[in-house]
Amino acid sequence: MNELEKSTFARRVAFGIAPDESVPKDAVAWAEAQLDSVPVVALHADRAGAMVTGLPPTLRLVDTPEDAAAAVGQFGDDLKEVFRASRRLQRPELEALYIEKIAPHIYFTAWKETFARGCMAVNGPAPVFERFWHFWTNHFTVAPSVNNNSAPAVGPFMRMLRTHMGGNFRDMLFAAVTHPGMTLYLDNDRSTGPNSAWRRSNRTKDEINENLGRELLELFTITTASGYSQADVLAVTYILTGWSVELSGFNKGIYFNYGRHEPSAQTFMGKTYKALMRQDSKLHELVDDLAAHPLTAQHICRKIATAFVSENPAPDCVARLVSVFTSSKGSLPALHKAVVCEVATAGKNYQRFSDPQTWLWTAYRISGAQLPAEPPTAGMSAERLPTTLTELGQPIHNCPQPNGWSLQSRDWISREMLDRRVRYAYNLGSRIPNAAQLLPALLARQHDAKGPLVQQLTAAIAKGNSMDDLWTMYFNSPEFLWSNA
Repeated sequence: MNELEKSTFARRVAFGIAPDESVPKDAVAWAEAQLDSVPVVALHADRAGAMVTGLPPTLRLVDTPEDAAAAVGQFGDDLKEVFRASRRLQRPELEALYIEKIAPHIYFTAWKETFARGCMAVNGPAPVFERFWHFWTNHFTVAPSVNNNSAPAVGPFMRMLRTHMGGNFRDMLFAAVTHPGMTLYLDNDRSTGPNSAWRRSNRTKDEINENLGRELLELFTITTASGYSQADVLAVTYILTGWSVELSGFNKGIYFNYGRHEPSAQTFMGKTYKALMRQDSKLHELVDDLAAHPLTAQHICRKIATAFVSENPAPDCVARLVSVFTSSKGSLPALHKAVVCEVATAGKNYQRFSDPQTWLWTAYRISGAQLPAEPPTAGMSAERLPTTLTELGQPIHNCPQPNGWSLQSRDWISREMLDRRVRYAYNLGSRIPNAAQLLPALLARQHDAKGPLVQQLTAAIAKGNSMDDLWTMYFNSPEFLWSNA
């Protein structure tokens, strides 16, 4: 690769080259080196290594499943307290109590998670790793559930996924399916078998819930191409009964509730799953089989190629990824490195339109602009990243469907969606340090000097256009939106 090709490659597998970074001598090696270890999530204030300080304790990142469950439980307790108080308090007092008790769970949680995600993408040490992390948080989508106040578990679930990116797909799949974030999101916490101990003793009237069983097959692994039946969905649902969440007490966190579990053997696609020593062993065996299934390899590899290479990846590209995935027994570092090589090989045949979050983080990283770091404290009107991404059409921690955000360009291209990027880019331009000196240098390093983008912006600079106009033109050019050249 020449210098231009390396810079373009960095936008395709990461978020571009920052002003203080040098173009890597070996771009593929530079990318692959970022995939061997898992960076710790930290609130990087800048690329020099400084951290954001002075945030209130309510903005501490919650990581473990136990802490996530406790946070969900606390949210529920606070909601009950505010509801009880609503019967006796006047509106001003009730609003003050709401801000004190409920706002941190809703607004602070979304802010700290989105801000941490942005800090790692823009200022973190491994932007290539972060791009692959974004893929997996989209593949295993969770969002706040209206049924069980699960918003505090969404961020911990996403960060759990990254801890498995140095391992294999099977382990990530099992951790995703049993995590409080997923269990609450798809209502498996109360799914109860008809012959379970709790139903036989009339301890609960809860029934089975097929949400998680269906998505485990359709979205996460073998897809409908496998031809599974409704009976197969029910079998998987029965196997999943009992995998629940304890919000407090000794078993707080991921919890297998034997009382809710359907104890009989289940037959899924011709194979019978039955407990030998423990009822929870059935899910381990099922996940082993699903992770190793050829259609799972096909689904994962086509989807990751769609996310990184082209929205219509070539069959031979997918086949090469399937070969790596299968021969490595689902090694995620091996798969990620193979994807990096496919992007490098694709060259000018690369075809990907940036979704809003990738567009946003790339704009910040290559421009050196500082992320807005004001938390959502009452009375403040500063820009906040969750609101920005909502306006751009992609509120990361509140995806509307369990199949995740679209990987197809057509779903992000419209007059309204592009107008929102134009309006945001116009405001961002004024916050770029040394904007007048940086733009010509950036164009020289990142784009073809003879291409239409450089010529148009060079002419606009000569005419005296404002820097806000120039940066807006750049951030919304086809070359930037599509990472073409």
